[in-house]
Order: sequence, then structure tokens, then C-alpha cells
Amino acid sequence: MMMEESLQLKHTMNAAQMQNPYQATVVRTDVTRAVPSFIPEVVEEAALTLDHALHPQDGKTSASVPVFDAMAHAVARISNRVIFGMELGRNEGFIHAIVRFAETIPVMAPLIGWTPRVLRPVAYFILSRILGGKREAYRYTVPYMEEFLKKRETMEHNQNTFAEFMTKAAPPGETVKGLAMRLMNMNFGAIHTSTIFITQALYELVLLSESEIDGIRTEIQHALESEGGWNKAALQKCRQIDSVLKEVGRVYGLMFTPRSAALVRVAMQGVDLGDGTSIPPGASVGMDIKAVHFDPKIYPDPERFDAFRFSKLRENQAMDTKYGFSAINAEYLPFGMGRHACPGRFFAAMELKIMLAHILLNYDVALPPGQTKRPKTLEVNGGIVPDPKAHLIFTRRAA
Repeated sequence: MMMEESLQLKHTMNAAQMQNPYQATVVRTDVTRAVPSFIPEVVEEAALTLDHALHPQDGKTSASVPVFDAMAHAVARISNRVIFGMELGRNEGFIHAIVRFAETIPVMAPLIGWTPRVLRPVAYFILSRILGGKREAYRYTVPYMEEFLKKRETMEHNQNTFAEFMTKAAPPGETVKGLAMRLMNMNFGAIHTSTIFITQALYELVLLSESEIDGIRTEIQHALESEGGWNKAALQKCRQIDSVLKEVGRVYGLMFTPRSAALVRVAMQGVDLGDGTSIPPGASVGMDIKAVHFDPKIYPDPERFDAFRFSKLRENQAMDTKYGFSAINAEYLPFGMGRHACPGRFFAAMELKIMLAHILLNYDVALPPGQTKRPKTLEVNGGIVPDPKAHLIFTRRAA
């Protein structure tokens, strides 16, 4: 209910997303089980996509890259290699449309929410014509799914894609447009959150010393050599990249996980807490994530971004899974808790680690000349967002 209101899903997507959110079950089960099998395709697509986005042009030795925008389009293309498949994932028109769809929902949702309910459909109609919305993405996803369903009837082997998993899980009566929107919903989660994470990670990695970056590269190379290339075991050995991503989650969190009110829930009935405090029906209740993530009893020197905070903890702990990026517990809350925790975090962790590894192994990354501090962080609609306009300098490393 809270998510439906905060994202105005009835308008930005459709009402069925929360009425029967079977897409979440698909991600939690089929997609999570398939993550190891996605690795070869993600590795291939990451190399092609990132080299296109970061490689210097016109004979130059370096490229000044608008990081947020470049990463949004890279995440979209890499993710859609396994969401819809290679054909649609490499369609530039679709990638542009789906990125606009993902990026404009957080912008439109509060504006729609401030509008009287009776006028919200009109508000969305106007905003979507100005900012872009689902209509543009539908132009690609609906025809693709129509063709996909026709081909599926004669396929000897089903595709290993989100689209296949979603089709299998669809309830009787689900429409092609409905399936398309479920997959667009997955795109929103994948593009929006992963872009924030990898952009924040790059803004922090650029501040590390050359020896620290070389240490990360050595760990990646050792993982690949010892495991014969990219696979689940190699990813598990990339603990320093994992630590960087987890520290990003601790310090900066995610959009729609405000540092002042995380895990927001709506009270379906009144509750008496027994200390004189009562929660009336319909009230929104959340917790202060900053009080947890910046508690010095849990995280020493909490105000400092320590890229290796969690990799060091994993060296000293027998049970190190607690400190992995995708692990959830009461001390680490970007992905939520319990049965409502983000179901796509395992896919995101795999994808982001491969992307960062490719960047670090193949590029030197630096701040623009004269800049000594990381790009600023913004707060938009209660969310924490990396500077969307900042550039970093990428220089191809010698082979």
C-alpha cells in the first residue's frame, strides 16, 4: 500500500502491480535460481556496453563521461539481455525509452501525489507527455511480447529470460500488455537502484589510492584465474568490490529508502505500544535508518566511507556471509527486511560486481582536472541520489 502510493503505481504503471504482484515472486524464485546461469551473458554484454560507453573517441587517450547517464543506459542494456533478450536489449530506441520510463517515475510520482485524486489521471497524462512515461516503452515491449508469445509456441527449448519466467507464472487472463508492464516494472527496479549504486561506488572508488585500486584488481584477477573465469565462485571471491557496494548501501542507501524513514508500513488497524503511544489506523510508520547505519556501536567511525569496511570484517569472522552485499539483517537495511526485502538483490549484486570489475580491470578512473572532492549527493523526494550531472575521466589501461 505504501509503495503503491509513493510511486503512484496506478498511474505510472497500472493498478495490477500491487493487486497481484506475482512479478515479485518470479524474481524471488525463478530469477534468483537462474542468477548463476545469467553470468556468461551479463559478462559479454557488460564488456560490449561499457567499452562503448567509456572508450575514448576521436583518437583521444581519455573520455570525460557523464557517469549517471552512462551507467543508467549500461545497466538497462546489460539487464535487458536477460529480461527481454538480446534482440530488444540491443535496440537503442528501446533502451532510451526504458531508461526514461525508469528515471521519470520518481519525478512524476510526488507531483501526482500532490494532485487531488480525481485529477491524478489528468496529471499523469500531462506529465507523461512532457517527461516521458509508459506509452513510449510500450511501443517496444508490447509488439516484442506479442512476437515472443507466438514464437514460444513452436520453440523446442524455452529461453532463459525473465520474460519466459513471467509468462509461465502469469495468471489466467493476463494480457500481453499486462506481461509487458510486469517486465517494465522489473526494469524500473533494475535500472533505478543499480544505477544509483554503481554511480555512488565510482564516485568513491575515484578517491582511493593507486595501491588500493591495484589491490582490488589483484583480488579480481586472482578470483578469475583460480576459478577459470567468471562464475558464482569467482564472484564470491571478489570481496573488496562487494565491500565497496555494501558500504555504498550503508552510507547512501537507495531511492525510496529515506535515511529518515525506512521500512515504511501503513497500520491496517490501531496499535497500542503500551508506553502511552498509540498508532491510529491508516498511519504510516517507519524507522530511522540513519540511527542504525551510523550507530558507532555497530559501525566504528560511521561518518567515514570505508570502502573495505566489510571485506576486513569478513577476514576476521568465521561466519562471513553476514557481511556480503546482498545479505540482510537488522543492522543493514537498504534492501529492507523480512519477506518484503528486495527480491532482486542477488541479480543486482552479480551484475554490479561484474560491471565494476570490468571497469577497474580495463580503465583508470579519475576526477576532472582541478576537482579534489567526490561529486555531491542530492536528496530528492526523500531519496538519496548521486549527482546526475557529474563527469569522471576514464582512460583505457594498456593491455
